[in-house]
Amino acid sequence: MKKFWKVKETNLIYKRGIVSFKEQLCEHTKRDISHSFFKLEFLNWVNIVPVTKNKEVVMVKQYRFGIDQVTLEVPGGTLDEGEANPIKAARRELLEETGYNSNQLISLGKADVNPAIQNNSCFFYLAPEAKFVRDQDLDSTEDIELEVVPLDQIDDLIDTGQISHSLTILALLYAQKYLKL
Repeated sequence: MKKFWKVKETNLIYKRGIVSFKEQLCEHTKRDISHSFFKLEFLNWVNIVPVTKNKEVVMVKQYRFGIDQVTLEVPGGTLDEGEANPIKAARRELLEETGYNSNQLISLGKADVNPAIQNNSCFFYLAPEAKFVRDQDLDSTEDIELEVVPLDQIDDLIDTGQISHSLTILALLYAQKYLKL
């Protein structure tokens, strides 16, 4: 399908930290119409599925302001400003949030987070035979508890809503597909 919308003007409404909020006046190239669209710009993200030699997934529990609840997720985070290599960010985030490391990170794919209004993608990695190597090294705004979950319980946790974060669910589904579970 051909792209029919052309950006005519962009206005920065808000920028702070990892987010920019823009309004873009766009013109349709086949119809005589213009419309304003809103766009949230974020850094790209990574999510990692660390699986131990005992077939357990190392997960994190943390408070999420958007839904005002503690969630059960796979570890992850943003690429640093100017960082172009998502695998480097995945290694860093895995170690910082969990204290676990893996000799290998396997790319499971990527997804556009919310292409209707956001510009960023999330990259997914499997960390097989993950091992605990040190204590967590959390940012000042992070409170993260670890929970090690048997791989064969993941579907039940998703089905019962105990795992509800959409990108965590996608990361786990990618991992299960790769592991042929």
